[in-house]
Amino acid sequence: MSHYDIAVIGAGAAGLAAGLALQASGRSFIVLEARDRIGGRAYTDTATLGLPFDCGAHWLHAAAQNPFTTIADRLGFAYNARLTWADVIRYGGGGPLPDAVQKEGIAHIIDVLTRISETDASGPDRPFSAYLDPGNRWYLLLEHIINQITSHDPEDCSVLDYARYVEEGGDFPVADGFGALVARHAAALAVTLSTPVTCVDWSGRQVRLETPNGTVTAQTIILAVPVNVLIAGGIRFDPALPVSLVEAFHDCPMGVSEKLAILLDRPIDGLGHLYGDVIFPDPAKRPFNLHTNPFGRPLLVSHMGGSHGREVERLSDAAVEAMAMEAVTEAFGASFRKRVKKMLRTHWASDPYTLGGYSHARPGRAASRLLFSEPVADRIVLAGEHCSIPFFSTVHGAHLSGIDAAAKALRLVDGQPASSSR
Repeated sequence: MSHYDIAVIGAGAAGLAAGLALQASGRSFIVLEARDRIGGRAYTDTATLGLPFDCGAHWLHAAAQNPFTTIADRLGFAYNARLTWADVIRYGGGGPLPDAVQKEGIAHIIDVLTRISETDASGPDRPFSAYLDPGNRWYLLLEHIINQITSHDPEDCSVLDYARYVEEGGDFPVADGFGALVARHAAALAVTLSTPVTCVDWSGRQVRLETPNGTVTAQTIILAVPVNVLIAGGIRFDPALPVSLVEAFHDCPMGVSEKLAILLDRPIDGLGHLYGDVIFPDPAKRPFNLHTNPFGRPLLVSHMGGSHGREVERLSDAAVEAMAMEAVTEAFGASFRKRVKKMLRTHWASDPYTLGGYSHARPGRAASRLLFSEPVADRIVLAGEHCSIPFFSTVHGAHLSGIDAAAKALRLVDGQPASSSR
């Protein structure tokens, strides 16, 4: 049995940040990770397609305030600071839709998302769906975009939660992968891999962590685990966590965010690094987004979120390939089929160490996120994107929560109150 002042459970962005913050403290600590790698939902696959592909996080959101923008600069990681969400092409019938149609769609989507984001944070809460018109021709596309932004369906998202989210300074994609950036930043941190914590026993004076590789004890722990894993009981707690906290987990669950990468024989001629959406002739058919030529690479990347993402994640590889081929030919013509070389799809929703995309509060439950800032019995401190009020659902939100959690845990170890800074 090994004893530490502080044990960190999870080596995603939050757990890594906590561990890095603890290195300079002089206190003993350990970072335990269930996977055989670090990074959690920030993971860059370089082997499958022969080029970097972010299976999860990819954008430096709120880049002007995002600490990883400075970290990327320091470590020499390039990013695209010019690409904006206005750089979008909508396709149909084998090519781009007419300019007038493009402008109409963009104007409607910006109008609705602006009204949602400008909701008075002190006013009554409503779901995103209250701002959508199912009879509008752009309804399915707007729903699809909200699925990507929140990883939930519009009816499951609180506008007050979103009103507290800080989105300033652009969204910059990382050339060699955000996951690679997160891993490089934490390269000097010792992490105990392939060691899932199965039980947290906090019934005594010390917290006991049971793992397949033995028992670890600590005075205080930092719980940096995806909220859906906690909801699903992926870790047993003895005694059970407070009912109010468990209810808050259910109030701020992770939705579904899946990605598909389509490797081409070469980049698409005449197109730059752009976002795109395929609009099918059948108005009842869901759009399919295609991020083209990222950093000049021969790739198309699609994102599928919410209930649609869950449906797609459960499909066979053959069914997903057929869906992708239909979208590709609708966008670029039937001859484009022969240019597709390989596909890579993610399975975050069924990954036992993730079980979803990212968190969003349910309508009427935005205040529940505040509970994650409070330690449990002065021994359990929470960290993760779900713990961040202004930056939930993001890597930098998780990162900042990990730094904050480390400060709280150190105060608790020193016998001081863990006042919240979030």
